[in-house]
Amino acid sequence: MNKIYERYEDQHVRNTYVYAKAGDTYAYADEATTVKVAAETLIDLFQKGIIIVDTGIEYKATSLSVSAGVATLTYVKADKTTATTAVLTLLNSAEYVA
Repeated sequence: MNKIYERYEDQHVRNTYVYAKAGDTYAYADEATTVKVAAETLIDLFQKGIIIVDTGIEYKATSLSVSAGVATLTYVKADKTTATTAVLTLLNSAEYVA
């Protein structure tokens, strides 16, 4: 069994916010959506607790995949037009090229 240990800077941190921006699929470190999150940081945040803020609504990430140096988070959003439908949404690290 592999363990994930907290580091000194993680002490008393429960979660970290990452922001989504309408019109692209990058994960941002700031509320103004100007600083993209690097893959290594996104992996670390996913393992320790992350909250995704998308248009003012907070979501929990459901999975993380890494391919060709790009980390991709998946989270579930409710489809507001059909109550029983969910939409899987992806956010990519800064290394992603559209």
